[in-house]
Amino acid sequence: MAEYRIPNINSVLITGRATADSILSYTESGSAYLKFRIASNRNFKDKSGEWKEETTFAGITLWGNQAERLSERIKKGVPVMVEGRLSSYTREVDGFKRTELSINAFRVQVLLKSTTPYPENGTEKTEEELAEDTTEATEDMESPPEDDEELPF
Repeated sequence: MAEYRIPNINSVLITGRATADSILSYTESGSAYLKFRIASNRNFKDKSGEWKEETTFAGITLWGNQAERLSERIKKGVPVMVEGRLSSYTREVDGFKRTELSINAFRVQVLLKSTTPYPENGTEKTEEELAEDTTEATEDMESPPEDDEELPF
C-alpha cells in the first residue's frame, strides 16, 4: 500500500457579525481571553435557480493583549474578520459527552467603515488609525496556554 504524505493544515479565515457583546475573562494565571460568536452568511442559488441564504454560527476565542484591546469594540452587530485555527473540545451536557468546534483566533480585525463608534479620548479613529491598531495587535499576539488546564472550556 502506498504511503501518503498529508500536510497538517488547520487554518480558518471567516468574516461575520458579532451575535452579542464579547465577554472578556482571565485564566487563573492571569491570561486574558475574549469569547464571542459570529454569524457568517453565504448566498447561493439552489437547484431551481432561486437565491437562498445560509448562516453559519461560530464561537471565537481570542487571547492576550489583543483580547483586552478589542473587548470594548466587539459588540453585537459589529462586523469582524477572524484568522485562526479550528479547535475542538469535549464537554458534558445532560450526562452526554459532546465534542464541539470553535475558532482559536490569532488575529481579529474590526471591519468598520471610516470611523469607529467607540472613540477613545473623545476623538474618532480613521481607517488608517484602525489599521495601525490591528498591526500592533498582530505584533504582540499571544498564543493560548499550552497546558490544557488553563483553557476556559
